[in-house]
Amino acid sequence: MDFKEKMKRIVRTESPEVIAALMADMAEHIESQKNEIKRLHAEQAERDQKSFAIEEKLKLIRRSIYGRKAEKRMDASDRPRTRSQSENLIFSQAMFPTNEVRDESGQTIKTRWADLDAQEIEVSLHEADFEEEGRVRGIRKHHLEKWSDLWEEIPNAFETVTKIEIIDRRYIKKIFKKKKYKLKEHFTCQVDDKDVILTAPVPGLLPGMNYTTDFVASVVSDKYISHIPLERQVRQMGSLGLKGMRNSTLSRLCAVAASALEPIQEEILSELLESDTALHIDETPWGIQNKSERDGFMWIISNRCGSYYFFKPTRSAKVLKEKLKGYSGPVVTDGLETYNGVLDEAKIPHAYCWAHARREFFKIESHDPTVAPILDKIDELFEIERLAKDFGELKRLRETKSARVVHDLKQMLLEECPKSREESQKRKAILYLSKRWPGFELFLTDTRIPLSNNEAERTIRHAVMGRKNYYGSGSHTGAETAATLFTIIESCKKNDLDPRTYLLTVLNWLTESDEIETPMQHARRIRQYR
Repeated sequence: MDFKEKMKRIVRTESPEVIAALMADMAEHIESQKNEIKRLHAEQAERDQKSFAIEEKLKLIRRSIYGRKAEKRMDASDRPRTRSQSENLIFSQAMFPTNEVRDESGQTIKTRWADLDAQEIEVSLHEADFEEEGRVRGIRKHHLEKWSDLWEEIPNAFETVTKIEIIDRRYIKKIFKKKKYKLKEHFTCQVDDKDVILTAPVPGLLPGMNYTTDFVASVVSDKYISHIPLERQVRQMGSLGLKGMRNSTLSRLCAVAASALEPIQEEILSELLESDTALHIDETPWGIQNKSERDGFMWIISNRCGSYYFFKPTRSAKVLKEKLKGYSGPVVTDGLETYNGVLDEAKIPHAYCWAHARREFFKIESHDPTVAPILDKIDELFEIERLAKDFGELKRLRETKSARVVHDLKQMLLEECPKSREESQKRKAILYLSKRWPGFELFLTDTRIPLSNNEAERTIRHAVMGRKNYYGSGSHTGAETAATLFTIIESCKKNDLDPRTYLLTVLNWLTESDEIETPMQHARRIRQYR
């Protein structure tokens, strides 16, 4: 019996028993309908949640593949910096700023091409030029034989035009004729009456090497600075007349250069461990093309003084134990869990990167606007850092303004966490920050610690570009060669030195002496005379 028929019977009957039975039946029906509605709503909510999770992950995938790389918000406080703000960034200043030409007002003078070698060429007019000019102006030659006789040269009068020329690289054979010297007969009796021959040496990284130091430095620079694979270099050499060169030969030259530079690499690590600023640590995958050896990771330890690379076939932070021996200052990393045990064992203060924490919320802001207040608080921390002009002011700002922002942010995370869905990206972003909270607020009590690990992120980008161009290394030994050369190149950049010039200079030094000079030491020496 349906619901309408039951209602009609209630209206027609006058029996209390029937009415009571019908009302009880009707109440049971209503309750069953309510339960059915709740079940349908629950099923719909579950479908919506799954659909939202899929859509959320899809947007993250699209952003990672196609989205913009810059993590800037349209209305955020981290808008493009002004010149004055950039100058006040304490942790972005180079250890040795380059000398700039400035006018009386202190403004930098733009000197385009000032460092290029100059060649002066006098240009004269030809007879045809004089004739054309004379006819255009209606001048008659009269009895003169040449049109040029109508003109006289103005002494020391020139109009200067500057043009940039390119001189293609070329390869030549240098034939060294090494003079020989024979010990005079008068002195041969002192050496068992044998002829003693002395030959003039030819400097080189290895005895008998058929390539000059300039050639070696060029191969190393092209691969590890300009990221030109050795195969491409071989083709370029062939097009310029150097036929028959092999990849393996160039690879051995890079290995010889790296072997000579290893003492400088280790000295750079010592400088980093002795510096008074926090160390930044990061790692990136590094492929090995040799199938008998497994892929690994290129590790980076850096700060403003320099950068130290090393290769290991593992991502375990245990490889840092020996590298950080004797270091007691703070370390800044991303959220990789394997760092914790090693740094805790060494009793090294471990700070986390706020840029990584911010990134987790930034990725979902476009489809979850509820994270905007959290992002605003993190952006405010970076804005406060830009106000500091020195470490004393930085300490004061952190104790007053930053501490208050961090406290408010912590309360916000505690309130938002229960409101977020389990397994949602928002919940994961909140937990990423909350679980590592002591390391995130460590910067408030130590001015050596910057807010982010961007120092290492920027440094390791050079290795990433190399990996994209020549797909890693052929072997673990080749990866160690790359690590040594990356260390030298990136440390030159930190000290505002041209890596090509430094490599050539140091390799030439090493052909004559065992003395070494790190990029930081070299920068200090050459700039004390400026």
